[in-house]
Amino acid sequence: MKMFSKSISVVIVVAAVLLMLATPEVEARRKILRGRKTVTRTYLRPMAIPAWAIIVLTALGELIIGAVIYVILKKTILDTPVQGSYSVAPTNEV
Repeated sequence: MKMFSKSISVVIVVAAVLLMLATPEVEARRKILRGRKTVTRTYLRPMAIPAWAIIVLTALGELIIGAVIYVILKKTILDTPVQGSYSVAPTNEV
């Protein structure tokens, strides 16, 4: 059970790092006092990874999630044995 909880925590940390890298540009403002006038400077920090990398990571994530859902549904729905509940209808032959 320890390995399972450790792997989940690793996945959560990796997901958090990827989400932090994919956050949009951050805008910071700072007021500078110069005499009677207040000057506001704006600093923009570009994203840590380019947009094409975000698209590729999103597409890979969707493929992985789709594959996991497919395997779960295949195991639970398609691979279950069919129980025979069919019986031949009685006929009234003379």
